[in-house]
Amino acid sequence: MKNLKRSLFVGLIAAFCSVPVLAEDLGLAERRAIAAYEKGPYVAILNDIQAAATFKVPVEVQWNTMARPGEAASYGDEDYWTNVYFVPLKKALAAVTVDDMGKKALTQALKKIVVRYDKATAPSNAYENGVEIKGGVLTINFHPYTNPGESAIDSRAKAIQDALEKAL
Repeated sequence: MKNLKRSLFVGLIAAFCSVPVLAEDLGLAERRAIAAYEKGPYVAILNDIQAAATFKVPVEVQWNTMARPGEAASYGDEDYWTNVYFVPLKKALAAVTVDDMGKKALTQALKKIVVRYDKATAPSNAYENGVEIKGGVLTINFHPYTNPGESAIDSRAKAIQDALEKAL
């Protein structure tokens, strides 16, 4: 009986908490789509991000949190991840490194970039709430496949740029 109560309690907690999707929770279609994106569009995207940063900043993408089950066919669409996370990041980095002062500040302060999705905390439109910088780590947490239009891209880029400039 004690184990049953504990199991029910744990189940309720899990149901109400935002638990990230683990790689082993993803189906074969999702894992294949992630691998295709990593080997395809992401190669050029990562090069663009590092060129905008003016150095090879490490970028950790937590694909398992960004990959929503059942949407694997959309992962390669520009509007799924590219225009939500990576284009705004590239634009923000390019804006910060527009001059030597920005380049120097960024290369000295930015140690790593983490891109992820946490359903419980990712903002729908107040993008500044999805950007955090701690200990030289820039973390970006936006909803994938939402508001991919040019104005939202610019708003996300501005939120990232503002957070970077404030931290530098």
